[in-house]
Amino acid sequence: MGLAIVVTLVVTLLLSVPVGISLGMSAMAGLLYSSPEFLVVLPQKFLAGLDSFPLLAIPLFVLAGTLMSHGGMARRIIDMANVFVGRIPGGLALMVIFSTMFFSGISGSPSANTAAIGSVALPAMERKKYPRAYATAVFAAAGGVSTLVPPAIDLIIIGVVAGISIGGLFAAGIVPAAINGVALMTLAYFFALKMELPLEPPMPWAEKLRVIRAGLLPLLMVVIILGGIYGGVFTPTEASAVAVVYGFFVSLFVYRELNIGDIPKVLLKTASLTGVVMLVLATASMMSFVLAFERIPHLLAQLITDYAYNWIVFMLFVHIVFLVLGMLMDALPPIIILMPILVPVAEQFGMDPIHFGILVAANVGIGMISPPVGICLYVACGIGRTAIEEVVPRLIPFLLILVATLMIITFFPSITLFLPRLLGFAGG
Repeated sequence: MGLAIVVTLVVTLLLSVPVGISLGMSAMAGLLYSSPEFLVVLPQKFLAGLDSFPLLAIPLFVLAGTLMSHGGMARRIIDMANVFVGRIPGGLALMVIFSTMFFSGISGSPSANTAAIGSVALPAMERKKYPRAYATAVFAAAGGVSTLVPPAIDLIIIGVVAGISIGGLFAAGIVPAAINGVALMTLAYFFALKMELPLEPPMPWAEKLRVIRAGLLPLLMVVIILGGIYGGVFTPTEASAVAVVYGFFVSLFVYRELNIGDIPKVLLKTASLTGVVMLVLATASMMSFVLAFERIPHLLAQLITDYAYNWIVFMLFVHIVFLVLGMLMDALPPIIILMPILVPVAEQFGMDPIHFGILVAANVGIGMISPPVGICLYVACGIGRTAIEEVVPRLIPFLLILVATLMIITFFPSITLFLPRLLGFAGG
């Protein structure tokens, strides 16, 4: 059966069949080969993969981000970032990284963040003589970091499929995300010095105050979302609904850059992105059932425990698996299929499941910007109208530094678990 699944999956992906459909076809092929009488169960598993209340946060956070993107939030975030980093060498690149991470606290979607910030910042970077391939690499790298910034969709999915506290994952992602962001900004700073990129012009204090005031409402949205979750006012799912209401009100009545006529376009964009995610979730649930039916997860877990004699070897194995899979396919299927298998093994080695979930999310972020399939890389290249082969050489240093920070948060768990312990999501 395993051969039938692998062959079907490889052939469909080579034929450019969408990942969600490829997973469904592979699950059907595997079950048809081994136990065709159980094919009737697959539609039930398809629906069961979507039957989870926390998953409602995904379309709502995407809708909130899309509303605020159309309503002028992305531009105001960039303007506010420019106040703080515009006079530093490479200020525009630093601004892109900072803004993308900040915007992640609203939309939760790395690809949406890359598109929203990149489309606004690219013209300014071109005017400042930034090489187009380098600018595109910056957009892509910043999008990969945003997988750790709450309310990242990947953190929600990891929490759902692995039974880990989503609030704990949100808290745990903040410090590692900041480390990744600072590392990327430092690298961008040295590249700016090397390329002698120009500084932003001085900004009068009155203009700085005006820009900061204009950016307070986007900042307040992040405070409401995270403060409400950690203050026990509402759950992450309820926070997504609050974000939609807040985003709609600010965009329509305060900024007045969102018109009623824009609503169908916003809803269509949200439905398109959500549909892709949900299809992969549903078909990956089918795949998980087929693999569990044949006891493949048990055999894989046994294989890992036989060769991984401590948690360090185990995590190196996990990182290699996710990095390789991230280069070849979308992040969701590996998360959904492997997390229920790997979390119990991680706990056997004494690892906190929140720490393990963050490590996987950080790894997934690297996969999102890695060729040949990284979604943020493709989005950035589309915005920058640049061929991938031109961007990848510029992107490699950013990839390497993210791998280095991944190793840091792997071997120093206290970096990840400091805030969850402080907030009561993890033990001491």
